[in-house]
Amino acid sequence: MPSQPSHSLTSAVLALVDAGVEFILVGGLAAVAQGASLTNFDVDIVHSRDEENVDKLLDVLTGLDAYYRGRPGGTRLGPDRRALSGPEHSLFMTTLGPLDVLGEIEGHRSYAELIEHTENVALFGRTVRVLSLEMIVRLKRASTHPKDVQALPILEAALKLGKP
Repeated sequence: MPSQPSHSLTSAVLALVDAGVEFILVGGLAAVAQGASLTNFDVDIVHSRDEENVDKLLDVLTGLDAYYRGRPGGTRLGPDRRALSGPEHSLFMTTLGPLDVLGEIEGHRSYAELIEHTENVALFGRTVRVLSLEMIVRLKRASTHPKDVQALPILEAALKLGKP
């Protein structure tokens, strides 16, 4: 049985689901939702960048008092429609913790390109679309980032355990 991520992180995911935001949960939390034993401290999503979906996403971010992390001098800058409509990474802090909103991930893969590599996972009575563990492993194998290299054996083990 997959382990449950922290309550605040799942609350952020559920806020997106409840608002009807079209997104794919990617990264560590997606792997945890599929049985990987990783420690995760943020939510990473790739979202549909169509105008209506960006509006829904902005509403959720506003409701979570989101602001861009890592700004010089600690200045708070709220979500930016133009950034959310493009391929950039928008790294937010919210009342529920860090939320990384990604227009694209490795290899310029967008929501539309990733959708065929997703699984539906039940989370507190809702359905969350997550990037498949197989695709997460494929992306991590191609990465040279130390964090990804370190997580790869755990992800590969979870993938082997999940296969019949």
